[in-house]
Order: sequence, then C-alpha cells, then structure tokens
Amino acid sequence: MRKFAARGLVMAMLALGTIGVSSTVGATPASACSSQENSSAFAATLPQVNQGDRSAEVRGMQLALKDKGYGLTGTGFYGDNTLAAVKDFQREHGIKDSGIVGSKTWQALVGRMPQHQTYAGEPPATVFQPGGHYPEDMFFLHNALNRINGSTGEYGDTYDAGTQAKVREFQRTVGLPEDAVVNAPTWRALYTTFRVAGRSGC
Repeated sequence: MRKFAARGLVMAMLALGTIGVSSTVGATPASACSSQENSSAFAATLPQVNQGDRSAEVRGMQLALKDKGYGLTGTGFYGDNTLAAVKDFQREHGIKDSGIVGSKTWQALVGRMPQHQTYAGEPPATVFQPGGHYPEDMFFLHNALNRINGSTGEYGDTYDAGTQAKVREFQRTVGLPEDAVVNAPTWRALYTTFRVAGRSGC
C-alpha cells in the first residue's frame, strides 16, 4: 500500500527541478504554488449553472460553498438547499440574488481564490477498467477522489472494489454513467470538481 505522502515527494521533486511538469500529470507546479495571482482566469471559463442542473461544476460549487460555512454536502444536484446558499452568497457579495450562477458569482466564489487552489495539470490519458493494475497513474485517481471527499489514506496499484465504489458514487452525482470506467469524461469531471471547489492546493 502507498501513502499519500507520495504527493509531497512529487512536489519536492518539482521544486528542485528534478522532474518536469509533464512527468507529473495533474500535479500543481511550484510556479503556481508561489504565484500571487488569483483564479479569475479559471473562473471566467466556468459555464452558467442553474437550479435543476447536475454536473461537476455544481458539485464543485457546493463544496466551495461548504468550505465557506454553508451546510451543503456536495450532491452534484442544484436543488433547493443549494439555491438558498447561492442566493445568500450572492446577497453577501452585492450580486443580484437570482440563484443563477454566472460570471459575477463565479468570480466572487472561485475567482478570488489563490491560483494554487484551483490549478491542476491535465489528467492522465489512461482509461481505468475495474480490476485493472495501474501503478503509474493510481495516485492521480486517489488524489482526485480524496480532494473531493476530504479524505486521506493508503492506496495500492490495483483499481479495487473500494475505489470503484467511490468512482461510481462520483459519476452518479455529476450525471455520468455509473460504470466505474475512468475515461476522459470522468477524469475531466473529477478535475473540474476539485478545481472549482478550490481543493487543488500545494
């Protein structure tokens, strides 16, 4: 089993220049960690979301609001509780409390975060099949799931039943097929969720 201290080793190697960013797909480079920039450019890329939507952006938004003290759990569905939280957040920031999450709301919620909280490289191109053995890329899957779920722990090289269950749960919440196959749409959704939530970090 491997521990998540492995990420610290990756970041240390990046800082020392012993490996390149391209070698650590999904890691936050040292330049982003030390940057004084905010996340306004990333926030500008986010789509409008409305009540009734289900998506990675919605789940990330819910987690970002949760981290600000709102009582949301990150269901991925924009329901009544999320609407109330969004409207309250909008009022607090001088935005019309329509519940529509457009550019002004994204900038207030995500754009003001330090860049290192929302930056991530490209996810792996590897497609994970249930039961497969992925020693090179398993870190990135567990890293994404742990950032979204707020958990830590050990992990192995095999895509086991426990990890598959977490992936299925994630896929369900963001409206993807619950097949536990980690393909490009699932990778994108995972990375979008923790980036919008501001849980990239260094």
